[in-house]
Amino acid sequence: MLSLCLKNKMEIIVNWKVIDTEEMFYEQFLSQVNAPEWHGRNLDALADSIITGDINGIEPPYLIKNINSNSAPEAIKEFQNKVLTVFTEAAMEPREIKVEIE
Repeated sequence: MLSLCLKNKMEIIVNWKVIDTEEMFYEQFLSQVNAPEWHGRNLDALADSIITGDINGIEPPYLIKNINSNSAPEAIKEFQNKVLTVFTEAAMEPREIKVEIE
């Protein structure tokens, strides 16, 4: 996945249709925010890095665009809901994070 710069706002794409495992999600998302190799692969680490910040190479402002959300494999839907909750919480913080779910 490529991140696109749109008027000083990065667009991070999460394509749920191609995510079969939690590890696939972390590979897709963390590579786009230039996360360090030591970044944890769990929801707490995800929240820390996008809500608290100063961990990833790419910091807000950015848009997290979730595409094909209704096409996520059944096996990943519970995890998907938890991730979308983290993203929604991040969007409520004063960090210039916008979240779209398609």
